[in-house]
Amino acid sequence: MFITKENDSVLNNISFTFGASIISLLIGTSIGIIIARTLGPSGKGLLAVIAMVGTVVLTLGNLGIGAFNTYAISNKSVEKKDLIGNSFWLGLIIGSICFLIVLIFAFNFPVIFRNIPRSYLLLYLISLPFLFLSNFFSGILTGEQKFRKLNIFSIITQAINLIGVILLLLVFKLDVFYVLIWYVLVNTINALFPMGFIFLTDGIYFNFNLQLLKKALNYGLKICLAGIFALLVLRVDLYMVNFFKGAAEAGLYSLASNFGNMFFILPSSIIAVIFPKINAEDKTRKELIAKYSRISLFLVFLMATGALLFIRPVIELLFGQAFLASTRPIILLLPGLIAWSVASVLSQYFLSIGYPLKLTISWFLVAVLNIILNFIYIPQYGMAAAALSSSATYLLALCFHCYFFNKETGMSFYDIFIPRKAEIKSIFERIKGFLRKNIKNDV
Repeated sequence: MFITKENDSVLNNISFTFGASIISLLIGTSIGIIIARTLGPSGKGLLAVIAMVGTVVLTLGNLGIGAFNTYAISNKSVEKKDLIGNSFWLGLIIGSICFLIVLIFAFNFPVIFRNIPRSYLLLYLISLPFLFLSNFFSGILTGEQKFRKLNIFSIITQAINLIGVILLLLVFKLDVFYVLIWYVLVNTINALFPMGFIFLTDGIYFNFNLQLLKKALNYGLKICLAGIFALLVLRVDLYMVNFFKGAAEAGLYSLASNFGNMFFILPSSIIAVIFPKINAEDKTRKELIAKYSRISLFLVFLMATGALLFIRPVIELLFGQAFLASTRPIILLLPGLIAWSVASVLSQYFLSIGYPLKLTISWFLVAVLNIILNFIYIPQYGMAAAALSSSATYLLALCFHCYFFNKETGMSFYDIFIPRKAEIKSIFERIKGFLRKNIKNDV
């Protein structure tokens, strides 16, 4: 049977995480609509690029600590109090160092941040220590499989963000500068929720364990490098559109990037739930990964079909005619988004076995190709070239993951990509059950 009691628990966690992510997405979309309608493509583009820089710095500097926290908690290989203490100090120290490094680059190599006001960038990056703290402490809660707490924290933070944006842009009619100040406060709140919860339930620990740090770096650095290359593949296109074409076109392309985030909700929900599980259960690891890879593929294919049919009228309705030019890059991104969704699930297998160096090298090759394609074609073809380059490299990333997964496990193309009849039936039954429940509640 496809649905066992254990599988049902996993699917319930995935369903809850996915549902909570949808709520967060809707709130985030509302924020995006308000920003687009009030600040236009240029303002939206500037905010998107600055936030992207923060994400890049977080990925460059996290050293894989958050991933190690999840790994170590889920297999109970270290003392939790040591993880808490290390996470606290590393978040503050790494965040502060990263801010100083960006500060040096901003003043000495301003061309790197072309079309980004330096004062705006540095204002936002004040919150870097809190971005790291959020990443590290959320990793601990993920390892403990406290998905409901994490999702509730995320929804509350997004709701607070929405209230602030409404007040700043719709009530007080303020500009980008004040939105950035608000983003700094929201990043702080986003860190305080998981950190505060852990302090309240487990106690406050400020000890620093050097041996644990060495262990974390041994596990995390390969993952951190792969994450850096993966992030370059995901985000360098927006940076280069802004660099070559300016904030207005970056604003249009940021809508395509945000749309991509919607596709990543499903695989991200699956990843959050299954990684602690497969990390603790060696025997069924490869079968679980293959099963959720094909389930992810089936569902994101349905999502892509819906997007292809309805994306243009949805953009016009929500964001206005000024953003209709975003339709083309979104459509061009669809094949790559499907590929990325499957690759991200397959990657969890490699995370659970220590992440082989060959996969990190493959991410490096994909990132280099992505940068080259963007550098050659964006100056002439703009955001359409960025979307095509991204799709091509996302597909290449999937090819690498499938090849290495097959070599490691012997699982075939059929095992990874073709959903079983029972799985499809189960998916639709859960959807029908969800709809019936909500219709009944409405009645």
